[in-house]
Amino acid sequence: MDSFTARGVILHSREYKEKDRLVSFLTSDRGLITVLAKGSAKLGSRNAYVSVPFMVCDFVITSSHGFYYLKDGSIVENNSSIMGNLEALTVASHFADCLNDASLQSDNSREAYELAVYAFYCLAQDTAHHRLICAAFNWRLLTILGFTVNYGVAPEDRSQYCVSMSDGRITRADGLGKAAASSPVLNGVSLRLLDYFASCPLNRLFVVKTSDRVTGEVFGFSVQYLSLHFDKEYTVLSVLNDIGGVND
Repeated sequence: MDSFTARGVILHSREYKEKDRLVSFLTSDRGLITVLAKGSAKLGSRNAYVSVPFMVCDFVITSSHGFYYLKDGSIVENNSSIMGNLEALTVASHFADCLNDASLQSDNSREAYELAVYAFYCLAQDTAHHRLICAAFNWRLLTILGFTVNYGVAPEDRSQYCVSMSDGRITRADGLGKAAASSPVLNGVSLRLLDYFASCPLNRLFVVKTSDRVTGEVFGFSVQYLSLHFDKEYTVLSVLNDIGGVND
């Protein structure tokens, strides 16, 4: 059997038959890979770690008849604190779903992988700011896939804008700040933050801090925008509200 090594982020792990697991992980050069980890569900298995998602791991994989099998592996970054915080766990699961749903090609899988590594690590280190981290992740992933625009709002502009969900076009909102569901209202600060998320160095993506109001705007808008362009209803906003994760 042919074999190769790969470093990847575990996105999903599920039981398969009685003692095995199917593990999906994202790599920089091969995109999404699903491997069969035989015996990993047995007590004391050296590969039992693959049952825990969101970790960065090095894998040794064999290929036979079009299927991948886990031969060996080790943990590089376990991001374990995510599992102990319900809000962070919800957001991390959202990240995994989005990366699994994204149509990643060879020319953008590296960017998506690097985004995932930073996103899970920063979420593990700063669970309290899960909504802002989620907004940054959403917008950067959408940018990688070519779905965002640059708003170019002036630094001193704090006006209210209606933002088109379909093409990103912005128009001044009326005095009441009302808009159709297809064009939610964001202020200039929020639009500038989205531009920052789209273009900043990746190692600076998750270090920015802002007010609760702006956090709420960019979080809610990025989830709506993601749902529209991925043609899937992502429910992370309502779930976080239900479990009380509305304050950063």
